[in-house]
Amino acid sequence: MNWVISIKTKPTIKLINISFRAFLAQDIETVLAIENLVYKTPWSTATFPHSLNNPHTFALLILKDTQVIGYSIALCAADSADLLNICIHPDYQHQGLGNKLFAHQLQVSNIKEIFIEVRTSNSSAFSFYEKLGFKPVDKRKKYYSDGEDAIILHFAIENS
Repeated sequence: MNWVISIKTKPTIKLINISFRAFLAQDIETVLAIENLVYKTPWSTATFPHSLNNPHTFALLILKDTQVIGYSIALCAADSADLLNICIHPDYQHQGLGNKLFAHQLQVSNIKEIFIEVRTSNSSAFSFYEKLGFKPVDKRKKYYSDGEDAIILHFAIENS
């Protein structure tokens, strides 16, 4: 008689040392490299300095030890923000780091609500934002340069 024993195990979780700091002009080259790995239509080289030079921009990096592994850029007005971009290096995606970066951004700011546009074809991003608590509120027709529509998502911090 042959016996087959099947044991379910949880995936191994490797703890990593992460930290956050401001996204500065000297980080643009590193961030561009991540941007080009992640997006089929990445931001241009000129877009980052333009965004970072805006006094209403709130930009953060997430680091593993001293290595930049992701970033977020938001345009803030009073207690609301337009999240322009949030991105994690492909080697570090699906480990909760985008969630940690977003949570840190909320923790160190006065932001009470956030809006973001997401490509209708980007189901991965839509799922990520939905898990964070974003809700679809509208659609922008032909929002992107290639003519693709965007879904507008909204996140509101609930008062405790």
